[in-house]
Amino acid sequence: MLKLCQSPSVDTGPPHGVSAPVRLLAIASLAFFALSACEREPEAPPMRVKRVFHLNPYEKDFGYSQAVLIDKTLYISGSVAADEHGRLVSPGDMAGQMRAAYSNIRRTLAAHGADFEEVVKETIYTTDMDALLKASDLRFEYYDKERLPTTSWVQVQRLVDPGFLVQIEVVAELP
Repeated sequence: MLKLCQSPSVDTGPPHGVSAPVRLLAIASLAFFALSACEREPEAPPMRVKRVFHLNPYEKDFGYSQAVLIDKTLYISGSVAADEHGRLVSPGDMAGQMRAAYSNIRRTLAAHGADFEEVVKETIYTTDMDALLKASDLRFEYYDKERLPTTSWVQVQRLVDPGFLVQIEVVAELP
């Protein structure tokens, strides 16, 4: 019989009705399960699938994706006032360019079963902060004032085309 710990004042004999071999088998079983739990390799996290989306054909030629979906997070590239052929819309008109950019964002969100309610982060780049500030209320045509995303506004020297006044990128969490 295996005695793991013995003190002169403690009776280590089997309890009434339990034989020593049964108790030894129970201890060995517990040790086996404890050790086998320690030796298991942790499960690898599930693979994250990256899906690329193009709103317009020219995006591939230009070298970018309009959006990338990873799990339920949709990253939408900076959207500008460009039509389906990549041509500038509303030259010199901040409000017109913002509406065109938001329209492109809405089309991308809709293609993924979402709308502006799912947008959690918005970054607006502009070449003219004063004009952006004057036109900024039109954002409420797209966002609920009570559920706005986090937002950063940044003035830059220039966007990819000197005619673009604004570029808007968003991140959305899909349902």
